[in-house]
Amino acid sequence: MLSLWACLLLVCSIQAVPFYGDRSDSESESESMSIYGMTSSEYRAKSSFSSEGDTEFVPLEHQGRQDRPVATSKPSTGTPSQTVPSTHGLETKPFNVDAITTDINAPNPGLFFQQSFPFFGNEFFNSFGGFGFAPGAQEPWWKGPNVCTEKEESNGTTTETDTEADETIDTFGQERDGTSVVRSPLFGQFHFSVNSCAEKPNKHVCTKIINQNGKKKTLTLTRQCCRGYGRPRNADFTTPCEKIDIKDIEATAADMGAKQFIESAKSAGQLGSMLGNGSNKKMTLFVPNDAAFAEYRAQHQQENNVEDAKAEESQNAIYKMHAVLGEIQLDDVPNEKLLQTELPDQKIRINSYQLPPVLGLEPYRYGANCVPIEKHDKLSEQALVHTLTGVLKPLRKTVMDIIRERADMSIMRTVLEKTNISALLEGDKPVTIFVPTDAAFDKLEPHLRRALKEGRGCASNILKNHMLDLTFCSLATVPGAKTTAYNLLGEPLLLNRTKRAAEGETEVENLTGDSPIYINNIAKILDADIMGTNGVLHVIDTILPTQSALPMTTLMEQKNLTLFKSLLEASGYDDMFDDLNNVTIFAPTDKALQNSEWARLLKEQPDTLDHNLDLLEFLNYHVIKPMIKTCDLSERSIPTVAGSKVRLNLYSTHALFSDVMNRATVNCARLVHFDDESCGSVLHQLDRPLTPPKNNLLKSLEANPNYSKFLELVRNANLTHLLANESESYTLLVPKNDVFDEFETNESKTAQSKDEVEALVKSHIVNDVVCCAGIIPTNWPFVRSIESISGQHLRITRDRRPKIENAGVTKCDVMATNGIVHEINDIIVPRPQQRRPQAPLGYQPHGDFDAFF
Repeated sequence: MLSLWACLLLVCSIQAVPFYGDRSDSESESESMSIYGMTSSEYRAKSSFSSEGDTEFVPLEHQGRQDRPVATSKPSTGTPSQTVPSTHGLETKPFNVDAITTDINAPNPGLFFQQSFPFFGNEFFNSFGGFGFAPGAQEPWWKGPNVCTEKEESNGTTTETDTEADETIDTFGQERDGTSVVRSPLFGQFHFSVNSCAEKPNKHVCTKIINQNGKKKTLTLTRQCCRGYGRPRNADFTTPCEKIDIKDIEATAADMGAKQFIESAKSAGQLGSMLGNGSNKKMTLFVPNDAAFAEYRAQHQQENNVEDAKAEESQNAIYKMHAVLGEIQLDDVPNEKLLQTELPDQKIRINSYQLPPVLGLEPYRYGANCVPIEKHDKLSEQALVHTLTGVLKPLRKTVMDIIRERADMSIMRTVLEKTNISALLEGDKPVTIFVPTDAAFDKLEPHLRRALKEGRGCASNILKNHMLDLTFCSLATVPGAKTTAYNLLGEPLLLNRTKRAAEGETEVENLTGDSPIYINNIAKILDADIMGTNGVLHVIDTILPTQSALPMTTLMEQKNLTLFKSLLEASGYDDMFDDLNNVTIFAPTDKALQNSEWARLLKEQPDTLDHNLDLLEFLNYHVIKPMIKTCDLSERSIPTVAGSKVRLNLYSTHALFSDVMNRATVNCARLVHFDDESCGSVLHQLDRPLTPPKNNLLKSLEANPNYSKFLELVRNANLTHLLANESESYTLLVPKNDVFDEFETNESKTAQSKDEVEALVKSHIVNDVVCCAGIIPTNWPFVRSIESISGQHLRITRDRRPKIENAGVTKCDVMATNGIVHEINDIIVPRPQQRRPQAPLGYQPHGDFDAFF
């Protein structure tokens, strides 16, 4: 069996070779490189790079084909199709032939492999009839009869419709005799081109973008069924364009279930103007179906019980609102396209939404001013017809104008205007906003509701959480599928109709798409698709929360920082903190604060904290500007809102990768949780509260009587100026007095000379800030050390406690304005500098080994 497959692969390779064509070495060198890929079932892109001159574009249906019939571009009339004569030297492009880009219903093996490996060509698969492959090549519909071709160039306004076979061949630079022209390259020239083809049910469009030495040109070749011919929407890719039965507008509308609107327009004398008054202009009609128009007419008659001229004028405007000049096929209309109607100053906004294939529905749903388009692209004798499930009404108000007029949106209007977000709802760009009612604001906790009403703090972020920079109609949501849209904060909103059946709602209603729409399984849309000139609004019953838009105090409560939040509230400065923007807050955890003096006062004497200036200084010392996330931290001193500075340090806890900084401290307090964002600010949590230092290192020694003997050594060594220097940062390792007492008892001799005293003191000073949080357990060979200002390397590690050389740290991280103090339980004895012995006078090195030393 293995031998059989090997033979089969050999035959495959032999059959594929002739397809590449005969070409000389020089021809091979001049052939452009091409890249061929497919990004979706409806899109195929090919790009080529070359140093040649202007390489002519060869349509796909003629590439790699010699002496094969070419389909005419006009409807078949029984005349034989023309044949492109074979020409010596015509090169076949193996990566551009017979590219099939549509989905295939019930594919056969030959066609499937031809899609995956187009470079094999049809000839390869035709040779395997005995193995069950396709017995003959099958051509896509746009190579068949009744196909018309349009060619357009961007550097000119020429648009041609080819109706003769030889004109179809003469496209994109290919000569009439079928010869592909390849000009010789000139030195220094650059040629770049990108080909792309997209296929739709009745249209196949290929575009080539050419950049020749900086000059760009776009060529577009459109093949579509000629007028009067068409294909079923879900037809196989080989189904040709066939003649369709075209009726007049009334019969067509009746077939589509929309005759009442046409009859009403005709009786009102408006049908003729809707169809161009017999000028043979191509028109498109958006026709409400009978059910929608009957509902509209009943409502209209109820609103206008008395027939007057104004009501009649309004009715006539409705007819013109549904007519557009030109044949507008929805497959060709981009999303958010505005179509000018026959009613002056009124446009129809077309939106398209792609549906997942698993639903088994059409790939796209279309809307006109958010009214679902039920049936589309039906050709009649006078116009192209689309039917709607509703009636289009003239739009003269922006989305913001609609909000101002709604009595149940007064709070939202106020917040929009105070934050100046209202300007986004009054512009020309499309927008969607989910508007909470006034009752929805009453559900918020009082502090957040007050901040929103006043437009303070996170109000703008909360509003942006309800807005999209596109037109999102309710028809984009279907039962059985979840729809995701991204708001102005870049956060996803999940919309679905399948959360749960509403009270009193039947299961049938839930499956037909009439069930309510929920957003993030929180807010329910009460009133959908209220259309304005610049977008749409939907009324919701609950405000959509977002963590990035929460006030800082609310975020603290969510993160269980209850003590720090309670101190803010007791001080009366919580509103001030919520209004802060672009700041970083270092908040101690509850465990870190529970034994502090502030926690005791909060519990026993909370009244003393109201507008307490000392408490305000303590709180402000935990706030710095600007907002700094952990990825942007660096070792430096930063001023706080209180005025004094805090020091940021970074350390590595990896024994091997010591350059990877993964631990951060603030005044040696470790960050235990970080990067919780809130309204343009960020919250980090610390394992102990921050207290601003009052003294420098020298004054810290003088203030502690247990350090008097070490202070005496500092003075004897004349190093007091070093510890008083505010421009440097040091780590000072200080033995207590009893350590010196024990040392003097055990040692028969103590340091006496000034140099020895200076060396001893300098061995206890490091020109860097080394917090205890940065000292980790290490073992050989991953030994870490710090360097004292004497040049001695001090090994650092951790057992039960941090250890520096021979001394254990008994008290960590006593902050000073110019560094920190570690209290240690032993004296670090300076090691003598080791010097290399000098060679005797007149010594001459012998050999490589002696010379090395």
